Amino acid sequence: MSRSGRRPPGRAGPPSGEAWGIVGTLVAGCGFWGLVGYGVDRLLGTGVVFLPVGVIVGMGGALYLVIYRFGRHY
Repeated sequence: MSRSGRRPPGRAGPPSGEAWGIVGTLVAGCGFWGLVGYGVDRLLGTGVVFLPVGVIVGMGGALYLVIYRFGRHY
C-alpha cells in the first residue's frame, strides 16, 4: 500500500485502515455492552447473568454496524 492509503491496482481486500476499523468496532461493541451487563449484574446481585447477554448483544450490534458501515464498499 502506498503512503496515500490507496491500494495499488490489482490488489484485493480492504485497506488496513478499514480492517482496523472493523476490529475496533467489534471489540468496542462487546466491551461496552459487556460492561453494561456487568453493571446490571452488580446492581441486581445476580452473579453472572447479564454479562454474557451484554456481550452477545454488543457483538450483534457491532456486526450490524460493520455490515452497514463497511459493507457498502464491496
